[in-house]
Amino acid sequence: MNILKPDSPVMDFISTIADLIILNLLFIICSIPIVTFGAAYSAKYYVAMKIIRGEGTGVFIPFFKSFKRNFKQSTIVWIIMLVAIALIVLDWRWIIYSGWAETPLLYKIGIIVFSIFVFLMTIAIFPTIARYEMKTTELFKAALIFVIIKFIPLILIAALMIGSVIACLWYAQWFPLIYVFCSTTITYFLCIVFIKQFDKLEKSQAEKLKALKESVEYDPELDAAGNISLASSKKEVKELEKELEKPDAEKDKSGNKVTRFFREEKQKLAGLTAKQKAGYLAQYYLPGTIMVLLLAGAVTWYGIDIYKSNMRVLGGGQINCQVSDEGRKYATDGFLSWGGYNKARTALLADNKDMDFTSEFEYEQKYLEVAFRASIVTGQYDYMIMREDAVYAYSTPDYFQDMRQLVNMENFSEDDFYYYEETDEEKAKSSQGISLRDIFNMGEEEEEGPVPLALKLSDEIEQKLGLDEQYDYYIAFAYSTKASGNNDYLKFIEYLFGKC
Repeated sequence: MNILKPDSPVMDFISTIADLIILNLLFIICSIPIVTFGAAYSAKYYVAMKIIRGEGTGVFIPFFKSFKRNFKQSTIVWIIMLVAIALIVLDWRWIIYSGWAETPLLYKIGIIVFSIFVFLMTIAIFPTIARYEMKTTELFKAALIFVIIKFIPLILIAALMIGSVIACLWYAQWFPLIYVFCSTTITYFLCIVFIKQFDKLEKSQAEKLKALKESVEYDPELDAAGNISLASSKKEVKELEKELEKPDAEKDKSGNKVTRFFREEKQKLAGLTAKQKAGYLAQYYLPGTIMVLLLAGAVTWYGIDIYKSNMRVLGGGQINCQVSDEGRKYATDGFLSWGGYNKARTALLADNKDMDFTSEFEYEQKYLEVAFRASIVTGQYDYMIMREDAVYAYSTPDYFQDMRQLVNMENFSEDDFYYYEETDEEKAKSSQGISLRDIFNMGEEEEEGPVPLALKLSDEIEQKLGLDEQYDYYIAFAYSTKASGNNDYLKFIEYLFGKC
C-alpha cells in the first residue's frame, strides 16, 4: 500500500495533476471578463510553477493573492498585447480582402513574423510577471529575450495550443474532456520550460535577483494559510507522518493487507484534531478521488456517446432547405415505426436552417470543405437532403455513394437522379491521393462516365417533409461504416419512395 502514501511518486503525480486541473478551471472562470485575462494568466503560472517545483502551498489563496498583487501590471501588459493582436487581425483581414497573390512578399513575411512573436510574447510575458517584479519596459525586454532563447520549445507548445483549439472545435461534444487534458499538458510543459530558464537566469545573476526577491513582499507561511494543498511539499507530509508513527506500539498483523491498511488509517486519524484530519484526508484521498471521478465521468460520457451512436439508425442533415416539424417526425419516428425497429433505436434529422458550407472567400471555403468532409467521415450524417442548387456544390463521389449500389435503377427514370461527371482537373487530383470512395470501393473497378449520386424527391415526398415546393430537392447517402448501414439506407429509400 506504499503507493497510497502522500510522498509516493504515484500520489505526488496524482496530486500535481489534480491541482493543475483545478488551477486551469479557476483560470478560465477568472478570465471571463476578458480584461482580467492577464492577471489570471500570471496568477495561474505563479501557482503552477510552485506546484511543479514541489513548493505547493495550495491553489486558491496563492492564486488570488498573485491575482491581486499583479493585477495592475498584468492588465496594462494585456491591453498592450490586445492592441498588437487587433493590429494583426486588421492586417490579416486586409491581406484576405486584397488577395494573397496581390500582397507584397515583404509585407506578408513581416506580418507572419510579427504574428508569431506577438503570440509567443503573450505566452511568455505573464509567467515572467508572476516570477519577477520589474518595470513594464524591462518586462517586455525580458520576455523578448526569453522568446528568442526558447524559440523552438515555445513554437512546439504554441502548435500544441493551436491543435487543442482545433480538437475542441472539431469534437465539440468532447470539449470539456479535451480541454482538461490539453490545458493540463500545456501548463505542465510550459512550466518546465519556464522553470529551467528561470533557474539558469537566477544562478547566473544571483546578486541581482537577490535584490529583486528582497523587493517582493512574500511570506510563504501567510501564502499557505487557511488552504489545503493537493500537491503539498513532501517535507510537510513527512513531518505529519512522523507525528502519526508510533514505533513503541506493536502492530496488529491480523487480517489481509486491505483490512490492516484500513485499521492503521483509523488508528492514525483517532489522535488528530478535526483540522488535522481534514488535512490528512486531503493529502491522501482528495487528489485520487478527483482523478477517479474525472476518469469515471469520461468513461461514462464516452459510453453514453457510443450507446447513442449505436442506437441511432440514421442521422440526416439539410442544406439550403428546412424540413417542417411534422416532416421531421415523418422522416424519423415515422420511419422507425414503419421499419419495425426496437423502441430504443433512434433517428435524427438535424435542424440546421443555415447549414451552408460555401463561402466567397477562398481561405474560408477550404476550412468549410474540411468541416463538411469531417461531418461525413465521422458519421454525423448518413444522408443529406439538399436543394437543387446545393447538389451541384456538394455531391461528389468523395462524399456520397453511387446510387447504383443502393437502388435498382430500372425502378427509377434517368431524370430522377443527379449525375456527377468528373472534370479533367478533378481526375488529376483524385489520382494523387486516397479518397473515401477508394476506401469503401477497395478492390472494385470504377465505372466510367457520369455517376448517379443523388435521388430526386417527388412532389408527394416534399409535401410530407414540409419543403418549399417551388424548388426541387435531392437526397444523397454517405458511405456507411455500420454493418447494417446500406440495409438501413434501402429501408429508408423504400419508406420514402415506395420502391427501391
